[in-house]
Amino acid sequence: MRASGALLLAALSLCGGSVLAAETELAVPLRTICPGDVISATMLVDRSFDLRDGQGGAFVRLPTSLEGKVSKRTLLANQPIPVLAVEEQRLALVGRQIRVEYQEGGLGISTVGSVLQAGALGETISVRILDGGRVVFGTVERDGSVRVHDGGS
Repeated sequence: MRASGALLLAALSLCGGSVLAAETELAVPLRTICPGDVISATMLVDRSFDLRDGQGGAFVRLPTSLEGKVSKRTLLANQPIPVLAVEEQRLALVGRQIRVEYQEGGLGISTVGSVLQAGALGETISVRILDGGRVVFGTVERDGSVRVHDGGS
C-alpha cells in the first residue's frame, strides 16, 4: 500500500470512519494520449492501485476493452483511465460527405449525402441527400456508409 493511502486509512480510522481498500489492476497509458487519439492495446499496460470500496467501477480495468476507442480528453501516462474519458470511434462526422444506401428485396439505391449528426458504428444518424435535399435517417455501417431504414425518414 502506498504511504498516502496508508495515511488516509489511518486518518479515517481515527475519525471513526471505515473504508475498505483493495489493490486493483487498472489499465493505464504508457504515454500521454491526446483527445481524439484512437487507442490500441499496445498503448496500455496494467498497474496496481489501492482503491476504496466501490471506486474501481469508475476506471477501465482491461486494456483490451479500449481497443479502437477514442480518447475524449487527455489521458496521462501511468494514471487510471476514467470510463467516461473514452468513446466509440465516430465513423460519420458532421459536414462530411458519406455514401447512403437503401436496400429492399432486389432493389438497391446508393447516393451521396451530407452528415447532419455524428455517429459511431450502429448508431442512427440523420443525413441530407445531396441530390434533392431530403433528410433521411439510417444506421452507421462498419465501412462508414449509412444504411437507410425502411421508409427513409
